[in-house]
Amino acid sequence: MNIFAIILIVIHILLSVFTFLGAQFKFLHVHKYMFFVVLCLPFWGFLAVMFLHFEVVLKQDDTIAVGVQKMKLDSVLYKGITVEEKKNDDSLVAIEEALLINSPKERREIIMDVLNDNPKEYIEFLQKAGNNEDPEVVHYAVTAMVEISKENDYVLQKLGREYAKNPDDIDVLTRYCDFLWIILEQNLLSGQVELMNRNLYSQLVSKKLAAGDNMEDYIRYFENEFALGNYTIAGEVLSKADALYDDSEDIILLKLKYYAQLKQGDKIKELLKDIQSKKMFVSRRVKEAIAFWKS
Repeated sequence: MNIFAIILIVIHILLSVFTFLGAQFKFLHVHKYMFFVVLCLPFWGFLAVMFLHFEVVLKQDDTIAVGVQKMKLDSVLYKGITVEEKKNDDSLVAIEEALLINSPKERREIIMDVLNDNPKEYIEFLQKAGNNEDPEVVHYAVTAMVEISKENDYVLQKLGREYAKNPDDIDVLTRYCDFLWIILEQNLLSGQVELMNRNLYSQLVSKKLAAGDNMEDYIRYFENEFALGNYTIAGEVLSKADALYDDSEDIILLKLKYYAQLKQGDKIKELLKDIQSKKMFVSRRVKEAIAFWKS
């Protein structure tokens, strides 16, 4: 390696360190995730960081300060963003609307607040933000999702090694299953990577169920096989779950989903008739499903 190449490498390292310290101690008005851009994209990444920094300093194009400090958000639209199903959906504003209606300043406040809070709780928001018309919003959203994927890979590999050493430890198996399901639910995987992880999950949850029945595991097992298109296996899992938890609303909804996918209209009618004959007390979500299939 010649001297010129060594000098370039040293400069790249220094610029990367400068960016990291600048974001950490707030004398650069960029988010800490920009460090990875500089690290992975020599020189050009640093130029991009400096461009963003000076754009903020000079307050061009309605840009806001994007340091790591917690932003104060009073926007009603932002308060409507949630991933909890228990809250009243009527009071929420769709993420798409939050990104479309707000001004560039508000959109960037929203994305920065999410990044400074807990990005993993707002995967759906980040995915929507990744398709936004604002390039700065897209940049931060994509960078955050890449970082989440890297953290997921690290934890998953760690759990995989732990499971390989303790294959009969139910606690290790449970943690491995739970974390892998969280990753699958994030919808950040695709192609062969998703297929590989879904097949792995089926193996793990099947082994876990062999050690003891658990309705949540049956539901996840069904959903995973359903996503894989393995409807025969999904049906077998559903039958076992139904035999154990036949009055569960979750199982009822899974049966409706399964029969609909297989276009088994007679089965749907039979299920609805059975629910009515038992005079079961059902929640709003089941009532809506029943009303849909009756219409």
